[in-house]
Amino acid sequence: QQIGTPSEIYNRPENLFVADFMGSPAMNLIPAKTRANGVGTHIEIARANGDPIVLVDTKNTDLPENVILGVRPEDIADAAKHSGGESQEAECVIDIVEPAGADTFAVMQLGGKHVTARLHSETTASAGNAQRLTFDLGKVSYFSPDTGLRLN
Repeated sequence: QQIGTPSEIYNRPENLFVADFMGSPAMNLIPAKTRANGVGTHIEIARANGDPIVLVDTKNTDLPENVILGVRPEDIADAAKHSGGESQEAECVIDIVEPAGADTFAVMQLGGKHVTARLHSETTASAGNAQRLTFDLGKVSYFSPDTGLRLN
């Protein structure tokens, strides 16, 4: 499926199979819609309740209307404890919180999928409550829902 160093395969998977196979927990693969604007591309992710999350990607401006957004659990963080870089905030309702020593895994529904965030053990996230999280757009992958191939 892909030849490269472990770091290359982990950080830049060539297709959905490799993205889902490498890493534990696996990369979150979230169906999303894109819409170009003057600044970049709006990435719209449906939520079960409420308006979609809208993130703005200023680097990937030539994406098709439908994509699979690939984001690793460690690239979703508590907004209160992480900022800077290419991170953007969104409010998410947490369904499940799983303490795991130094990390806490928070699971939520986005784009009709279970999405896992790897948070610090000191997180205030709790099941059933909204939490401001950051998504590091500098590390996301976009895949074609038709071919499964990487788009960026």
